[in-house]
Amino acid sequence: VDPISGFFSHCFAVTNLLGISLQAGESVISSTCSEKCTCQASGGLVCKPHRCLVQEICALQEGVRSCVKQKGRCILLPGGQLTSFDGASGGDLPSGAYELASLCNSSTPSWFRLVVEVRACGDEGRTAGTTAYIFFQDAFIAVKRSKETWVNGRSMQLPAKVSDAVSVSESQGGVAVVQASGVQVLFSPRGQVTVRVGESLANKLCASCGNFNDDISDDLRLPGGGFARNITEVVSAWKAGDFSGCGI
Repeated sequence: VDPISGFFSHCFAVTNLLGISLQAGESVISSTCSEKCTCQASGGLVCKPHRCLVQEICALQEGVRSCVKQKGRCILLPGGQLTSFDGASGGDLPSGAYELASLCNSSTPSWFRLVVEVRACGDEGRTAGTTAYIFFQDAFIAVKRSKETWVNGRSMQLPAKVSDAVSVSESQGGVAVVQASGVQVLFSPRGQVTVRVGESLANKLCASCGNFNDDISDDLRLPGGGFARNITEVVSAWKAGDFSGCGI
């Protein structure tokens, strides 16, 4: 039932409907995670607006509705804010081309590298992804916000099978590039870039999105081994040298 506060006035009624026992101080979240109600010592409920974090989804976990961390997802939002695979977040990126994710071992057949060009385009004046460049061992794919797609320098109609392991198609209003090893890059017309990776790639990844080891404490590590003060410094350190402007 959502919102909860519109239907119940005391904890006993909530426990009867949901099949759980709420004690004073315990909380329950609505079916869309938009409201959180806490049981008071008096038996009544105090309900407040609630929402999941960027790295979370609203889902049932062991029969209880909650905001669950979505593992293996890195997001670059319009405005230049990045959230790493392990949940580190921040940023206000200037224009440039940045390496978001790659497989550290470049000699493996499933190697990939994702570079996103970020620029302030249009009337809004804020930075967003304008082009995503995805490198594989046997293919190079470029995708623009307009969904125009090039494979190995040639314009391509979607959907397209690039190789036995790589395909490109329209998805969720944008373009999805999928590699069979467990990598998906989704690029939206808003300039949002979402990278999803499978558990098999845990602790095998490099670049701005982090190493995907379920440890947020090392997400500020710089390529040279030191630590940055914030995620913006990390992303800046992963500026793609082969895309840098002005010949510098």
